[in-house]
Amino acid sequence: MKHQLFPLLIFLLPSLACGQAKSELPPVQHSAAVESEIKQAIHQRLDALRRGDAKTYLSYFGDDCIVTSDNGELTKPENIAKEWGDDTHSGVVYKGSEPMELIVHVYGDMALASFRVALDEDWAGQKLFEASRINDAFVRRGGKWLLVAHHETPIPNARRIAVKVDPKVFDAYVGEYQIMPNYIVKVKREGDKLMDQWPGDATYTEDVPVSESTFVARGELGEVIYVKDDTGRVSHFIVRTGLGDLIAKKIR
Repeated sequence: MKHQLFPLLIFLLPSLACGQAKSELPPVQHSAAVESEIKQAIHQRLDALRRGDAKTYLSYFGDDCIVTSDNGELTKPENIAKEWGDDTHSGVVYKGSEPMELIVHVYGDMALASFRVALDEDWAGQKLFEASRINDAFVRRGGKWLLVAHHETPIPNARRIAVKVDPKVFDAYVGEYQIMPNYIVKVKREGDKLMDQWPGDATYTEDVPVSESTFVARGELGEVIYVKDDTGRVSHFIVRTGLGDLIAKKIR
C-alpha cells in the first residue's frame, strides 16, 4: 500500500564541494569502547524518561541541542519529559523503549547514533504499540557524551494489531483500481490476507485490516478505505493521507 505517491526531489551538491566536505571530516572510528559509552548513555536517558526522572533525563542534552519531536516540530527536551510525566501521572503505563538495531559512527569527539525503539502504551487496558527510529548526534564535553541533535521519526503502523475479519469479506475488494489513466493498483486475496500491488512494486504486500473496510500497511502512512455503491458493490477505495484523499475507481 503505497501512500507516498509523489517522488522526492533530491538536490546533489557539486562533486568538488562534496569532496571538500568529506575531507574536512575526521575518519570514522570503529571503537567498541565508545560504542559502549554511547549505548549506555542512550539506555540511561531512556530509563530516566520511563522513571519520570526529568533531571537525569535532561542531563544528557547539551544546552544547544536541536530537538525534533515525533510530530516533526522543533521542541525542547523538557517538553518531552513533561509530556511523559503528565501521561504517567494520569495513569498511562509505558513498557519497552530499549534501543535496538543500534548503529554508532564515531568522528573524534563527535558521534552519530541511529536506533529503533518499540514502546507499549497501556491506557487503562487500551493498548497502543509504537515504533520509532531515533537519530542522535553526540559531542564529548567534559568527559561526557551530550546530545547536540535529537530527531524522532515514527514508523507508521509498524506494530499495528490487525482486527479479526472474515476473509470472505476480502473477495469483494479483489480487482483493479485506477487513480490515474496509467496508474493502476491491483488487489488480490491470498488465503486469509488481502494483498495489493502498486505501480513500480515487484511483489504484492499485505494490507492490515483495522475494520472490515479499512486497511493500513506496515511502515506506511495513511489508510485505504473500500466504499460500496447503492447496490452493495465495491465502487472505489479512498487513499486517506495527512495530505488529503485520493480516489481509486474500481475498473475490473
